[in-house]
Amino acid sequence: MIPLNTNLQIIPKFTTLYLLLLIGTFAGCIGSMQTSQTETAETDTAAAITATEESPRALAELQLSTTKTNYAAKEEIPLKVNIQNGKFDLLVPFFAVATKGAFTQVTVKDANGQIVEPKRAITQENPQKYVQRDGKSVRCIQGFDFKASMNQELMLRDLQRYYQLQPGTYTVTLAIELEVYRESITEEHPEIAELRRDLARLQNDPNLQAAAKQDAANYYQEQIKFIQERSKDEEKNIYLPVKARRGQASLVSNETTLIIE
Repeated sequence: MIPLNTNLQIIPKFTTLYLLLLIGTFAGCIGSMQTSQTETAETDTAAAITATEESPRALAELQLSTTKTNYAAKEEIPLKVNIQNGKFDLLVPFFAVATKGAFTQVTVKDANGQIVEPKRAITQENPQKYVQRDGKSVRCIQGFDFKASMNQELMLRDLQRYYQLQPGTYTVTLAIELEVYRESITEEHPEIAELRRDLARLQNDPNLQAAAKQDAANYYQEQIKFIQERSKDEEKNIYLPVKARRGQASLVSNETTLIIE
């Protein structure tokens, strides 16, 4: 009878231990699955945010057109593009949407679909400039505040200045790699900048007494306010810090047809 009772006591112990191990293993698997799912969700979210920030899409549309379809061999061919912004305010380079730099990626094809090489490239400088912000020089390019739903119209005076087009039929398209920036800097009025430099020199003069420095500060601040009020309605250039580049959108226009007679 003793062995029988002993077996009855041992079996429940092993059964309980086995159940605990099974529950622990199952809980661990669920926890691992939940952790994996959480990490995957976080990774996907981060990737989506990065994709949105670094590759803005469908921000604007290009509409390419000419004044007519048929042209004489040496006649000027004006090319017009309308850049229609979408629903977001964008900070973009000035040269890309407000100068002939918008036309640097024109593609001309003949009736056989072969790309016509230009006799000279369409170029536009995009100079960099150091702009003061919080007492520091920041390397920038000139910017353009492209408001939501805004339409920007640009003209290239004569396509034949850049392409030697023989009699025939051609198709023309335009692409723009539109860079987008996170922030801009408004350049200070040159008179105000000069006043601030003069004031800084006076404030750093060891031979000037504190009372004199305070009088100078009051005078210069009054002059600065006067210039700010006088120039508040003037159009101000904005600049984009090169390190604030967010990404770019690849825009491609419609295809327009030309016939050279």
